[in-house]
Amino acid sequence: MDTQKTRRAPFAALRRGTAMPVAAQVLIAGTLFSRVGDTLASLGLVLHAADRDIRFGVTEVMLAELIPTVLAAPLIGSVVDRFSARAVCLWALLAQSLSLGAATVAGGFHVRVVLIALSALAGVASVAAGFKMLPAVAGERHTGRANSLLTAGLSVAGLIGPPLAGFLNSQWGTGVLLAVDAVSFLVLAGCTMLAVPRSVDVAIGRRPATRLADGYRALRDAPVVGTLMPALAASILAISIENVAGVFYLRDVVDGNDTVFGLFLATWALGSVPGALLAGRVRWADRHTLLILGGITGMGLGLLLTGLIPVAAVIFPLFLIAGFGNGACNVGLRNAVHSRVPAEVHGSAWACFQALSRSCIGLGFLLGTPNSLVSSQGQVIISGVIPLVAIAWAGLVTVRRGEHTVTETSA
Repeated sequence: MDTQKTRRAPFAALRRGTAMPVAAQVLIAGTLFSRVGDTLASLGLVLHAADRDIRFGVTEVMLAELIPTVLAAPLIGSVVDRFSARAVCLWALLAQSLSLGAATVAGGFHVRVVLIALSALAGVASVAAGFKMLPAVAGERHTGRANSLLTAGLSVAGLIGPPLAGFLNSQWGTGVLLAVDAVSFLVLAGCTMLAVPRSVDVAIGRRPATRLADGYRALRDAPVVGTLMPALAASILAISIENVAGVFYLRDVVDGNDTVFGLFLATWALGSVPGALLAGRVRWADRHTLLILGGITGMGLGLLLTGLIPVAAVIFPLFLIAGFGNGACNVGLRNAVHSRVPAEVHGSAWACFQALSRSCIGLGFLLGTPNSLVSSQGQVIISGVIPLVAIAWAGLVTVRRGEHTVTETSA
């Protein structure tokens, strides 16, 4: 495995005595700004579909963001690993900006959705390349902390994006939201050029010959990651079920009060911020199994008890706990993949994880859709049971394989 020990020198001038290299801070800041832009664009189209009462419009937007990732991730991930991650990232960001720029001036809703799908396709490459570059700019010592700050920041972006999208859409319309997203990709491209100088391209692991299945094989064969991947998939599925069923169940709990319902969602995101930050502390950075299993346990218990106890005052702390587990789990996963998967297939592995994640999200949306067989409360309860059963199985497998949960060391 590429230990990346030779990647620190090019960024020495950027450190200036800070605990986290300035190059990593710049890359993280650009990523978070771009994520806010993505939220604006997605919600802008959703609000536009709702305002115009476009049949299946909301579903169309969601599918446009899901399907390209699922279908093209293995191929795009292999491209990231075969060429310079920096170059792939910059070209992908340019493609995303052009797609959103075209969507800004496009008149038809369905044309805009197609352009959003193209942006999502390029986004697979930019996200995978960004994942691959982060250890190069943060250095081996600070990669865990960088993942912690990035994960916490993404939660904050998730808090800022929706209300900002609603305000901007009401004031200036969907076109402005799409334009902001287009600009955000250019900002991230500028941050990438600053944080990752052209001179370090050769230091970022490349693999001249790649196969489409390399990313999935890397995830399957990696210690810790392969064992816990089914549990991770189960947790993503569970959250997605609750995301849909919870709209109906939680609004019933608060008698249709949308303000309180919105606070429920914000509480989950708020809980994930300290979860991500604490998971990035030095004493926890290498405890990948414990962070992932503990995080999934928190989410599962939070969802299960939320379904069993339909009381708003109880649901708020439960969502804080579940969000805390979500943040810790996400950091543990990113650190595990960076440490346990060979650097030369980081792009393929992370792209394939995106495909797996989006597949679970799509299935979860379908299972969480209201039906005559299971009530929305029952669906929320089921969403809590699924990850708990999965981690029980993962725990047994982990013990049998002798993988440590407390004193892991990075490979």
